[in-house]
Amino acid sequence: MTTFRSMVSAAALALSVLGPALTVTQSGALAQGVLKLAQTSDLVSLDPIATSDNPSIHAQLLIYDTLLRPSTDATKLEPGLAESWTVSDDGLTYTLKLRQAKFSDGTPVTAADVAFSLKRAGSDASNWKRFFAGINAIETPDERTVVLKLKTVFTPLLNNLALFSSAILPQKAFEAAPDKFFEKPIGSGPFTVAAWNKGQGLSLKKNAHYWQAGKPSLDGAEILVLPEGNSRVLKLQAGEIDAALEIPLNQMQSLGRSGAIKTEVANVLRTDFVLLNTKKKPFDDVRVRQALNYAVDKEGLIKALLFGAGKVSNSPMPPMAYADPTLKPYAHDIAKAKALLKEAGYADGFKTSLLVHSGRPLHRQVAQALQSALAQIGVTAEIRLVEGGTHWSTTKAGDYEMAVSYASSDTIDPDQMAGFLIVNPERANAYHTEWKSERVNELYVKERATKDGPERGAMFQEMVKLAHEGAPSIFLFYPGTSYAHRSNVSGFEVLPTGNFRLEDVKLK
Repeated sequence: MTTFRSMVSAAALALSVLGPALTVTQSGALAQGVLKLAQTSDLVSLDPIATSDNPSIHAQLLIYDTLLRPSTDATKLEPGLAESWTVSDDGLTYTLKLRQAKFSDGTPVTAADVAFSLKRAGSDASNWKRFFAGINAIETPDERTVVLKLKTVFTPLLNNLALFSSAILPQKAFEAAPDKFFEKPIGSGPFTVAAWNKGQGLSLKKNAHYWQAGKPSLDGAEILVLPEGNSRVLKLQAGEIDAALEIPLNQMQSLGRSGAIKTEVANVLRTDFVLLNTKKKPFDDVRVRQALNYAVDKEGLIKALLFGAGKVSNSPMPPMAYADPTLKPYAHDIAKAKALLKEAGYADGFKTSLLVHSGRPLHRQVAQALQSALAQIGVTAEIRLVEGGTHWSTTKAGDYEMAVSYASSDTIDPDQMAGFLIVNPERANAYHTEWKSERVNELYVKERATKDGPERGAMFQEMVKLAHEGAPSIFLFYPGTSYAHRSNVSGFEVLPTGNFRLEDVKLK
């Protein structure tokens, strides 16, 4: 994690918090007020099988538990509701031992709840069905043992059990009122929902039955929706909020000139790029796609737009497990770009359109920079600003030529991102580019049936190299995620998976 810190005026405004200053939890731990956290947009749903937006995911991970979860440094899996697990030698049987835990309504978490939740995650109603479809049967020999039976080896399963969509719900409470359950859902996570004022924010209170002794320290949290970056900064400076996500990068250093506020940039599993519709000319020609990659000064973009908080990307994949450090990004080479366009029959360039999410200031800036860069090789790109839902539906329908976009990983295993970004056919058909490599598809099937280790790692590296050469996107950068918090907040950090664990946060 890159940290921007500097000393600033001690005369900062005092922190404003909701609720009592100090209370005592059932476990005897002191609880310290309510954390006010500002983010850019509201969540869509609290149903873990129905959403894929980050605000929803991050909220759900505060309310529900999964069986496993990524470690905070994203290097391994650690126990969640499952305190231990074993995998049979043939890779077909997973046995998980549950810890003694309770849901926020005080009822115990049982193996039946786990079986119910995983079946729901793998059902036709789930947007994440394919992540659990490999489970052939679920057995519950006792209340704290769950046995998953597979027909074929599926190596990513453990990582998928750490995915938010595998959140464990109380079966009886859900079945008693399925239509109303997610208005104020019950989970076994550190917090429970007090109120959700759509468009304004989510109010959380600590779960008095949380299984981690002494946590959370907070009485609760207010996750507020403040779309405008300057508003988040001003409220943070005024002490009206305690922490904020996505601080404008051009304000990071000035904001951090007082001991009152700490600013940081987290290294997250995210990659930004320009999708190229390979079904449409001239993007059906790999030489054109490679030319566009050579035409863009990615280092210049990082300096100008990210203020140095990022790295040049070498493929559509985020930098994660099994990444190949020797795979070089496309260099900035205008002569090479022009030569490739000429070879492809576009010596005079061409006209195209560039789809941009209007609600993402960074991507609007990227679009303007790209427009200038591509003009140097004779490519005229008309910028089309659209709102977020339209951006997704338009790219998904293939009704675009170029589109600025990004992807981030919710797991630490590259299988999820590979299936989303470079495999076709799969759930997004190489993220709506329709680029296809039979060799990538073949390796995707093989890696899923191969034990973790060097052999599986080599498969991912070959897949990523093929995607690099095929250039289904203009690979831009791996940006950091900026955030800030007042100095009396401890334990708040954005993790590599993009979420945050408020059970570890304290207000001094």
